[in-house]
Parts: sequence; C-alpha cells; structure tokens
Amino acid sequence: MVGFKYKISNVQAAIGCAQMERIEELVERKREILNYYRDQLEPHPGVSLNPEPEGTRIGAWMPNAVFDPDAGVVMENLQRSFAENNIDARVFFHPLSKLSMFDDQPENKLAYDIASRAINLPSYHDLTEDEQQRVVSTLLEAMQSTRSMDTKVGAE
Repeated sequence: MVGFKYKISNVQAAIGCAQMERIEELVERKREILNYYRDQLEPHPGVSLNPEPEGTRIGAWMPNAVFDPDAGVVMENLQRSFAENNIDARVFFHPLSKLSMFDDQPENKLAYDIASRAINLPSYHDLTEDEQQRVVSTLLEAMQSTRSMDTKVGAE
C-alpha cells in the first residue's frame, strides 16, 4: 500500500523559512556552480548537464552529468574515480518505478538506462573553484580512461 506523510518537524520548518528568506542568493550560487561545470564540460562530447529549456530558469539544485550511451561511461566506474579522489559525488536517482509497489507496471527502460550512466556532481554552496576543477578533472579522466579501454578492446 502506498502511503504519504507530508508533515515536517518544527526544526525543519524553521530551516525552510530561513532558507526562503535568502532563496535568490542560494539559487544564484547553485546556478553559478552548474554553469561552471557546463562551461568546463561543454567542449567535451559525450556528456551533458541539466537541460534548461528556453523560457525557463532552473534552480540548479543538483548538477547531473549524463553520458551518451556510446561514451561507455557507467556510474560504478565514475563513483570509484570520485571516491579515489575523495570527492563526494552521488549516484543519479534510481527510477521510482523500481519500487515493489510498481511491479505490475511496464518497465521504464529509459529511466533505468539514464540511471546507469549518470552521476550527480557536488554542488554545496561553499564549493571553491579549485574544488570544482578537481571534480571536472576527475570526470574527464574517467571518460578518457573508459575511451582508452574501449580502444584497447577494439584493437584486440
């Protein structure tokens, strides 16, 4: 049975109210971080970040790096690279349709596919440019490593 509990505690409500008082500042900082990642990664084919359709303004809460299927990059390898470099990157969101309550629904192949080749990049407000560059470098090294392995396998 699916159930929902929308109640929050007094402490959560107080934190939420305090954040709403500075929402523009918080969103602007998140957008700066996303735009830094976008600027650094845009020249590299095979990876895309959160789309922002014309006429919209996203909050950029969590920068998502999604790799093209033919890039050969998988989440587990990315996680390992980030962990080796002491960078806290989070797994991409697993589809809710994987929950047991949705077993009788058709499989959502697109959502499963994206989750297997994507990762959420660090974006806390105090992230420095040097730290962001470390994230970008680690991501690009992981992509290059995957391509090198594909080239070696193809040559054999």
